[in-house]
Amino acid sequence: MIYIRTKAYNAEKTLQQAVDSVLNQTYRNFEYHILDNGSNDKTGAMLRAYAKKDKRIVPYYSKVNQAFDENRDFWDLSRRIPEGDFFCILDADDVYEPTFFEEMLGFMAEYRLEVAACGTVFVDGASGRAAGRRVLPGRLVLNSPEAWEIGFSAAHWNLRQVWGKLYSSRAAAAQYVAGALPDWWPNAYGSDTVNVMESVKAVKRFGVYGKILHRYTVSPKSVSYQWIPGREDADVLLHEKALEFLNRVCGRVSAENLRFLHSVYFYAFKDTVMVWARASLFLGEKLAILRTILENGITGEMLSADMSGCGVDEAEKQNLLRLLLQIFEKVNCRPKDESALTAVYTALNPDFGQFIPPDRLLWYLAQAPELVTALAMRDYEGAAQFWENTSLKASEENVEMARTLAAVLGNRESYVYYSKLLIELLIQAGELSSADEELAEWEKILPGDEELAVLRLELEKIR
Repeated sequence: MIYIRTKAYNAEKTLQQAVDSVLNQTYRNFEYHILDNGSNDKTGAMLRAYAKKDKRIVPYYSKVNQAFDENRDFWDLSRRIPEGDFFCILDADDVYEPTFFEEMLGFMAEYRLEVAACGTVFVDGASGRAAGRRVLPGRLVLNSPEAWEIGFSAAHWNLRQVWGKLYSSRAAAAQYVAGALPDWWPNAYGSDTVNVMESVKAVKRFGVYGKILHRYTVSPKSVSYQWIPGREDADVLLHEKALEFLNRVCGRVSAENLRFLHSVYFYAFKDTVMVWARASLFLGEKLAILRTILENGITGEMLSADMSGCGVDEAEKQNLLRLLLQIFEKVNCRPKDESALTAVYTALNPDFGQFIPPDRLLWYLAQAPELVTALAMRDYEGAAQFWENTSLKASEENVEMARTLAAVLGNRESYVYYSKLLIELLIQAGELSSADEELAEWEKILPGDEELAVLRLELEKIR
């Protein structure tokens, strides 16, 4: 027996194709549990009609969407599967091919699997056209630490979602259930991934069937495209759970798998900051969120990791960071946001404050935003090149920055030049004590230097 679960909220346009795809399966021994999740359209009426026609459908009706205290039997179904039976999930806008049950059961029986996944075709919800596909070229069976270590990266995508799979009763029982989730649960997104990994950790016998037997509807309303509070923490949690998973099924995390997981985190980070950029939040909120993401040790570890073998080269990382920082080149920041923005830049480059103090950041963003971005990205050569070609006024602060850049790059000639220019500016500003102190230091370093001698004469004249 297979027990299927579908929750439907305002699904009158898609529920029929989902339910029919189950009722038309070539394998007929199933029980289909469907919840009208507090809908205010015709979903409830459609479910009642289906339940009257087919006794294999077990209907549930909630008054409020996501009211987990209602219909506990529905939410806890995965923990009530009889031994020897199976469990699966189907979204109310997705479809299983007619042979999904039959072929997946055969695959599981052949290799004694307790969790099995298949390939998926993605369908655009607006047009109904195919928008992509994910399928392995053949069967993949992971049932030992050695097999998991070699095949983890190939199987990883199939570990990310609960649909498109069959679970044994033991595997299904290992999943967390709605309404009884731990405090650390990723409420923004990623709950599917955690539950699949929990299932597989419990049984360790997992396979991927190299055939498309599932259709997934891509919707812009998906949580993947929305900013939900807590998303800034979800990517880190999923990375940690993947490490925990590998330690459980392999006994260790190999260098190759760690490199792969860093690339997974990179793309998750990329998706998150793109959603963050579009989110309708106050600038102060956005800065606090971005700072949290950038200051996390996993982010720093990923940004410094070599992921070239996993399709992420240094140029791609730099391009993403540049796109991210260019957002602030165009934002009209207010003085109250200056320290928070400085913290974001400092999270990327701890030495950022050596070049631009917080009370000067907005001025530099207005006058030379490309320079700010280069400094935040530690592109000191680019920053120095920008400075040489800029029309920024030769003020004490600006010259100090240029001198610091020269020091970082080990450019002695430029460092000496900017030091002399700084002394000249100090004299012109009437800051004679500071000029004298700086000049005396350089006279010791470069005795007999003609330009320093001219500066000394100029200083003595004013005195």
